[in-house]
Amino acid sequence: MENFTDIPKVTIITVVYNAQATIEDTILSVINQTYANLEYIIVDGGSTDGTLKIIEKYQTKIARFISEPDKGIADGFNKGIAMATGTWIGMINADDWYAQNAVELMMNNGTADDDVRCGNIMLIGDNGFERIKKSKVSWLNFGMYIMHPTCFIKREVYQQVGKYDIRLKIAMDFDMFLRIKRNGFKISYIDELIAHMRTAGVSSDVVKMHKEELAVMHRNLAGPAYLASWAFNYMNRLRWRFFYKDPFRTQV
Repeated sequence: MENFTDIPKVTIITVVYNAQATIEDTILSVINQTYANLEYIIVDGGSTDGTLKIIEKYQTKIARFISEPDKGIADGFNKGIAMATGTWIGMINADDWYAQNAVELMMNNGTADDDVRCGNIMLIGDNGFERIKKSKVSWLNFGMYIMHPTCFIKREVYQQVGKYDIRLKIAMDFDMFLRIKRNGFKISYIDELIAHMRTAGVSSDVVKMHKEELAVMHRNLAGPAYLASWAFNYMNRLRWRFFYKDPFRTQV
């Protein structure tokens, strides 16, 4: 039996609902990782298409799997975290997939006192257009400039900060990271390509996204920090509305 005691266990969580066209890409990207000590958890929201049949093909590679109705993506995240036993937790949803060595890159870089590590993501539009977007930790007050699918967060951080807010449908990750920052945890950036994301998901609704981001800013920021963030967000929203037709091309 292999001995993994010298490397931390990493839990990967996939939240999925009716994604038969993309879920296999996600699963394969996890089970083919070059990192050895992985725990894979899939949380399905009660899919009614062919998603469950695809997941069943790989059941021997999946540590935990549940399929039941939920209250949205944030609820799925919380269910997965509650089942996780790894030192680190990564989230990769059904429209996204990891680079083959993603976990190894994130575990072999950074420093011992990191609480969160984030990297770069390749955004892929419906027209095949590709663009790399880098996580920008110092920009966090202004919006979700940390690429959530590239992030690995210590389980103890979630235990201290709490759950994702299930009232939020898009900006639940932005809210979580502002809470992590507010609680003084160290967020480190690793300049490596970690994940790929199709841009047609829920976050492509830029109007709703901005509305939720403003609510999250109001909740987590105060005084000048909130005013500066609100102004930046407002100007960015105007730029998206009047100068771009394709939300994908508005990525900073």
